[in-house]
Amino acid sequence: MARIKTTLTREQYLKKFSRAVRWRLPPQESEEAIADYRELIFREERDESKLVEELGEPVQAAHLLTDVQTYRRWLTVFAVLAFGVFLLAKWAFMGHSSFYFTFAEQWWYPVWVMAAGLVLSLYWFRRHGQKNGTTSKWLVLALVVVLVFGVGTMAWNWHVFDSSFLDGYAEVYPLVIPWQVILQRELIINGGVVCALIALAGLILAKCYDRRWLALYTLAVTVAAVCGFIIFFCRSIDIGYAIRSSAQSYLFARLIPIGAVGLIGTGVALC
Repeated sequence: MARIKTTLTREQYLKKFSRAVRWRLPPQESEEAIADYRELIFREERDESKLVEELGEPVQAAHLLTDVQTYRRWLTVFAVLAFGVFLLAKWAFMGHSSFYFTFAEQWWYPVWVMAAGLVLSLYWFRRHGQKNGTTSKWLVLALVVVLVFGVGTMAWNWHVFDSSFLDGYAEVYPLVIPWQVILQRELIINGGVVCALIALAGLILAKCYDRRWLALYTLAVTVAAVCGFIIFFCRSIDIGYAIRSSAQSYLFARLIPIGAVGLIGTGVALC
């Protein structure tokens, strides 16, 4: 069966080539390659209908510029980090883990994933990533949105885990579930999933454009881990009197250091 010949306009070719090369090469090298190909593609004597024939498919052209060994290492790093993000989203949505380790409570599982992700991602991007120009205003906006959501979720959980509120909740449960608890549940479940997806987007943008986008990954992973911690904690406790009187102090004595580590990691990613 004869192969269908691909025809791309100059803009289409450059767009596909740019995407492929940004994923495969470090930011500075990819921008240099894009500039070179832009010059080749937009030459007046270049026949647009023969772009693919003369230069090859965009992905193939990007592959020829790729250091295969470095690219495979990046794919390994990305697979590990993406799997961690998947686990955070899964745990937030389902509220339990298929893994069980006898030496630790399940609410620590999201924190382990967060810690491994921060260490691996910061090491990789500080060593192989590059800054491009000034910090993007979209990055700043995204960080503010995630931070406001994270702080707001922590504040709401502080209220819900207050002993006076839990005492009232225990009196009517399970006949009535207060709207405050329903809102808390929606915040940590949906927020955890959304922050995990935002973290994945930050990881991709850090590779393709500017390593400072890693700050979005570190902050969003931290918020997702905090949400997962709270979800596991809520599903693992019985709201007896002893728990009601100490739940708030126990929970936030752990959440505050977790959040502080995430903020430090975010600052390091921006530097």
